[in-house]
Amino acid sequence: MTERLRKTPFYPLLARLYPVLHGALIWCAWQVFGLFPVRTHKIIFSNFNGGGFGDNPRYIAEACIRRKIPCRMYWVCGKPGCVFPPELTVIRPNTLSFVYHMSTAGVWVDNTRKLYYFKKKKNQTYIHTWHAGPGLKRIERDAGTGLSPQYIQYAKRDSRHIDLLLSNCRFWTECFRSCFWYDGPILEKGLPKNDLYFQDISPVRQRIRSCYQLPQDTRLVLYVPTWRENRKLHVYHLDFEGCLAAFEKRFGGNWAMLVRMHPNVNAADFDIRYTDRILNASSFDNAQELLAAGDAVITDYSSCGFDYIQLGRLSFLYAEDYEEMKRDKGYYLDLKDLPTPAAFSNEEMIRNILEFSQEDYEKKRETFMKMMEYYDDGHASDAVVDYILESFKEGKR
Repeated sequence: MTERLRKTPFYPLLARLYPVLHGALIWCAWQVFGLFPVRTHKIIFSNFNGGGFGDNPRYIAEACIRRKIPCRMYWVCGKPGCVFPPELTVIRPNTLSFVYHMSTAGVWVDNTRKLYYFKKKKNQTYIHTWHAGPGLKRIERDAGTGLSPQYIQYAKRDSRHIDLLLSNCRFWTECFRSCFWYDGPILEKGLPKNDLYFQDISPVRQRIRSCYQLPQDTRLVLYVPTWRENRKLHVYHLDFEGCLAAFEKRFGGNWAMLVRMHPNVNAADFDIRYTDRILNASSFDNAQELLAAGDAVITDYSSCGFDYIQLGRLSFLYAEDYEEMKRDKGYYLDLKDLPTPAAFSNEEMIRNILEFSQEDYEKKRETFMKMMEYYDDGHASDAVVDYILESFKEGKR
């Protein structure tokens, strides 16, 4: 039906009218469903506004299921083929069903900005987990002119409705106070997704290697670059084979690389030549399990580089556009504050691997850890569930 419609002379007009009409319908739905009563014991989770079962909301949902808390739970997902626990009811984003459940849920759990019209009631609780921990690149208000006026408008409105933010270190709490247009409560108990790092990760390591048909003794380096608004692609062109050869020469063993692009980046846009040891992990449903299974990480401005420093694992920085990003957004820390060796070209990257000093890394890491003051202890998800249970008792925190 859709293909036949595309061939008609009316299709261009309909294509222009549909977003307008759909937007008007959704706005009206918010007004109507806003009159419906809130069901306190009802939680709606969202990961990147309709992504799969992942990130901080996943671990909070799993903790709710494990603790058998008395509630109905829903997950917003627009991706086909995603697998969810039976305790979660899946709803599609930006539909009438979505608006109804958002309007009537007692608790919202989300990890990114709500860049759409919404209407929150006073007796609803909005827990915003954000999707990252501390990283090098400035974000939100701290990014200065790097944000569009429309985004700033949505972000400010989103922050006005947040009831709770999560932080995993003193440094990140201070960043939130500076950048998020938010002065409400911050739960300093760690990030739910980081709870995985404090569990027995042997089964995860085995599962990831089996998934990619790798021998169990294979050592893994993850390449996890972050999102860039300018959509420049050349900055992602790491010398994968050269890096793997350097890892094997410096650290021994057989190495493979998992390439994981940011959710806002289309991995199909890259002409990466994947092989039996350079593997595309962008579609893997749980990025946190990939990180838990790795032995080293190469990133630019992603918070996962800081996660690996916290864990005492190998962390390397590769950023060809470091100076450009410094002008556009700025950084929270100087490179001298990081134990991570920094490279701005493939040649430097390979040299940093080959000349890596474990002794220097540990000395700088000790200073870094004192500066950050991490709160992660493996119980962040339970802390959020405790907060939710209190909100149930009060009807609204």
